[in-house]
Amino acid sequence: MNCYIHEQNSAVGTCVHCGKFICQACNTEIKGKNYCKKCIDEVFDEKSKKIESLENKTAAAPMVFMNAGGASSSSSSSSSSSSASDRGQPRYICTKSKVAAAILAIFFGGIGIHKFYLGSIGIGIIYILFCWTGIPSIVGVIEGIIYLCMSDDSFNVKYGRLVSY
Repeated sequence: MNCYIHEQNSAVGTCVHCGKFICQACNTEIKGKNYCKKCIDEVFDEKSKKIESLENKTAAAPMVFMNAGGASSSSSSSSSSSSASDRGQPRYICTKSKVAAAILAIFFGGIGIHKFYLGSIGIGIIYILFCWTGIPSIVGVIEGIIYLCMSDDSFNVKYGRLVSY
């Protein structure tokens, strides 16, 4: 058996890619396997084309950056459009401002204005009924501080409404 390229040389093995007999001059061993020089060029070209096509796909795809959990500065950002992966997932949307609720609680907590603002009308009436004791004023200041210390997400969950997109 002779080499398919150098017909005067005897073959030392077969190419694992094309299956043809190759001589010592044509043989290239890669990871313990014999390849002829033509097949190495073909395999290298195939791999280069795959790499180029992957690079072109990566370069053509737009990059999407998402805020993965940072606090938002206003309640309007929670009502912004969601990505396609968020569709169908329930979310809490709050149209009330955390800072406004805190200011109302600190300054007008004695008569429960912050409770009316947040939609708790029954509790607001109780605050009005007991405003003469001074206890609702103290509780209002404490609640105002709690509102300010609360994260936007937990405020939305507690005082928002559940919607799904």
